[in-house]
Amino acid sequence: MVFRGALRRAARSGTWPISAYLLVLAIAASIPIAASAAFLAYHFVAESSQNRKVEYEDRLRLMRNATELRVANIIEDLQVLALSPLLASGRFDEFRSHAIDAVKLIGGVAIALYAPDGQQLVNTRLEPGTPLPKRVAFDAERRAIDTGRPQVSGLQKAVVDGQPIVTIAVPVRIDGQVRYALNVGLSPRYLSTLLDDYVSPGLVGSIIDQQGLLLARRPLLGDDDLIGQPTIPAVRARIGQASGWWIKAVSRSGVATYTSLLRSDQSGWTVNLAVPRDVIDGPLHRTVEWIVALTVLTFALSMVLARLLTHRFVAEFADLERYVSGLQAGATAPSMGRIAEVNRMKRVLFKVGGELASALRQQRDLLDEINHRVKNTLGTVQSIARLSRASASDVDHYVAAFEGRILALSEAYNLLTENNWVGADVRAIVARTLAPYAGPDRLTISGPSLLLPPKPTLALSAAIQELSTNAAKYGAFSTPSGKLDISWTGQDSGIVRLSWIERDGPAVRKPTRRGFGTRMIMGMFGSETGWSVELDFDPAGLRCTMRFGVADEDRTEVRLTG
Repeated sequence: MVFRGALRRAARSGTWPISAYLLVLAIAASIPIAASAAFLAYHFVAESSQNRKVEYEDRLRLMRNATELRVANIIEDLQVLALSPLLASGRFDEFRSHAIDAVKLIGGVAIALYAPDGQQLVNTRLEPGTPLPKRVAFDAERRAIDTGRPQVSGLQKAVVDGQPIVTIAVPVRIDGQVRYALNVGLSPRYLSTLLDDYVSPGLVGSIIDQQGLLLARRPLLGDDDLIGQPTIPAVRARIGQASGWWIKAVSRSGVATYTSLLRSDQSGWTVNLAVPRDVIDGPLHRTVEWIVALTVLTFALSMVLARLLTHRFVAEFADLERYVSGLQAGATAPSMGRIAEVNRMKRVLFKVGGELASALRQQRDLLDEINHRVKNTLGTVQSIARLSRASASDVDHYVAAFEGRILALSEAYNLLTENNWVGADVRAIVARTLAPYAGPDRLTISGPSLLLPPKPTLALSAAIQELSTNAAKYGAFSTPSGKLDISWTGQDSGIVRLSWIERDGPAVRKPTRRGFGTRMIMGMFGSETGWSVELDFDPAGLRCTMRFGVADEDRTEVRLTG
């Protein structure tokens, strides 16, 4: 009820109460756990199922290999027997005794020797002197004679008594020519013994001939070995294929199975192994059922825990809400609950309430500082405008001079802003101010790294701007050969001495009156205690020496006097 009511209120208002968030949190926490557990369980079971599949596939290959090995051994024994000199000399009765020994060794039904027309010349099952039959259907033997290679038959009936057998035939060569075919008949039960080592309880294994007839099967269906009967349709449809894996089928006893088969290129027979589907799929299905059940249980437990926690959270936050509402009347020490984060919020709010007045005072101080800097800047601009007008001969000259000095002031402000108004380095001030007037090939700049506070930064920037403008008009920068040496040193007393020396420019004459630049430099560096400036109009080049302090500045503004 709590959760449903919370969700309805959330839908109406567009906001979510903490109870709804706890519900979502419970679900969000449960889903990854359930998903991870499901993934791991399914992964392990699927991997186990896959390993089981690989095991049965290997078992099927072993069944085929064992069948081929048994056939290969029989072929080898027959080929050795076919080399007997008794056959070349036509002494078939003597050969018969050797053949009897061989058939006992192989474990077959009989060994027979055939002429190309199908007439039996030797048959170990018949007594000597008994008329030997002539076979009309002897395909394996005929292929052995025609091809000169061993051949394996499908299921057929024995000539003597009609029992089901399979035959393995090899050609008999005399003087390099194939004269006869020597075969051995094998009972299907002989083949069934091959399956006993590979077909464990619950499985179905079989050997099938080229026509889809069963040569061997394990287990028996009741007492019937099913020899000679067609195999199940799902397998028969794939007779002749090299392989087939995990084919859905139903066994003769009605069990749903996965059946796999491999064809032997040596004999043409197909070896089949069927596994009940429950052996492969059962663990997966049962795992899915357990996962669903555990997921439902996990969600149910999550909902119960979320509901219990909701009551605690709602009570604590309601108390916090009351405390915040009471802050308007003054910050009082809060009462602590049982949720650490809520208690921490109360303590923070209590502390913030006490610090709010201090923050407001700091804000007023900051506004006062901004107002002071704006007044200083406006006063500096006003002085520049007034003195530029006094020294200008026309409006164009006034605009150019005023613009250059404002840009110099702007560059100084940029340097201070880049360093958060902590100050600016002397080298940066000199390099940036001189950059528009001369390249490094005409300048020699030397001095240690010194950080100037804002006031001397503005003063030095304005002075170098005026000296550079004068050098560009009348001094070293007015001719291609002119050069400038500028250097500075710092003293322990906090006084910086900066020297400006022009050379290789036009001859310098002392002016008859002081212009704006001279008045501004003299005014800035002559109005501060410990600051001074010396101008030497040496004919070889203007020399200027400035001394100024780098101690922490107070709120005295930069003054430009005429």
